[in-house]
Amino acid sequence: MRQQRVSTPAIGMPLSASRLLVALGRFGRRWKMRRLCLLFLLVAPLAFRQVSWAQEPYPLSDEDKKIVEMSRSILQSVVDGSSEFIEPFSPIEQPASLKHNDEWLIFASSSLGDSSLKQLFKEASATGAIVLFRGIPEGKTLGAAIRDWHTLMVGLDPVPQVRIDPKAFVHWRVTSVPAIFRIEDDKVTASALGVYSKDWLQRQIETGNTGSLGQRGPIHSILEPDLMQVAMQRLQSLDLGALKKKAIERFWSRQTFTDLPKATQYRIRTVDPTIVMQLPLLDANGRTLIPAGTRINPLKALPFTQQLVVFNASNAEEVDAVAHWLETQDRTLRRITLITTQLDRAQGWNSLNALEKTLDSPVYLLNASLKQRFDLQVTPSFVQAKGLAFEIEEIPAKELVHEKAQ
Repeated sequence: MRQQRVSTPAIGMPLSASRLLVALGRFGRRWKMRRLCLLFLLVAPLAFRQVSWAQEPYPLSDEDKKIVEMSRSILQSVVDGSSEFIEPFSPIEQPASLKHNDEWLIFASSSLGDSSLKQLFKEASATGAIVLFRGIPEGKTLGAAIRDWHTLMVGLDPVPQVRIDPKAFVHWRVTSVPAIFRIEDDKVTASALGVYSKDWLQRQIETGNTGSLGQRGPIHSILEPDLMQVAMQRLQSLDLGALKKKAIERFWSRQTFTDLPKATQYRIRTVDPTIVMQLPLLDANGRTLIPAGTRINPLKALPFTQQLVVFNASNAEEVDAVAHWLETQDRTLRRITLITTQLDRAQGWNSLNALEKTLDSPVYLLNASLKQRFDLQVTPSFVQAKGLAFEIEEIPAKELVHEKAQ
């Protein structure tokens, strides 16, 4: 059979890829760096998407930025406070989120009412005190709670610090609000219920009144449930086994296949993996490791010893052809990697397991990156290194058994 050979020219590396390689210049000696770069160039896709964050199409207003910053602070406090929930056997006696070295804490709840909360936020804005909530009201989302709080903070500059920290309520034994605590070196210098004035508590401390000063004004019960307890209850109510099963089942319905047409004629093509550096590669001291314009062929330093077999597993003829071809191969000589473009989506894992049993080998899914890297065009295709290039052999399924048996 006449062989058709097609040669693919070298591919230049995009600018963004060269910039990414500059970061690699911070590692190791020069010769080690070159091998690391070559490894990266061999295994990385030949196309990079460069995204610029310099300009945003929809700039945030000052009010929007305040909401964002407050949301970040609240969310971070929730994350920090979840360490005990996530790691119940941590050797740390007291999580870092509970360490208060030099702070004024105001404990609050939506049970105080909008008017009182507005004054409380004003006090926190003026004095730098931190406002703590135990959780969010039942029936509300975190986003809705943040919006409600922000509505009460309109006009305040700076926006007061607000945290959701249920562990602080437990740690300092706060069961009613409002309450104000002066904390120094993680110890209570003074505290009082029914008030939230920092100036008032500061005067008490200066006159020698420290420790628990008792109730000094009207108090309210805490409306919000403990956020950690709510999270624990929800986690315990989840059927993790069922969730895992559903996630596995959804994999195939969401899987994107990289399709290729069937080979209709025998053909051999070569792909040159040479990469042209668009920018110089520098080390940490600014010295040039690889100058711009250098042509690099990764196969010179990193031999490609395996063979890729790309086929369509949804085509019974191709599966049968690949199975017969594998029977003629000595797998101890080199690694053979099987890659499919398609699979029975409805059968999913059952289909994959049956396929791997038939071929007596693991089977992987083709992705767009691999398709581009080796310029794959049809199935079945056989990819191997020949010298300093990749050889792509395309064989129609009906000819595959005969061709490989010879």
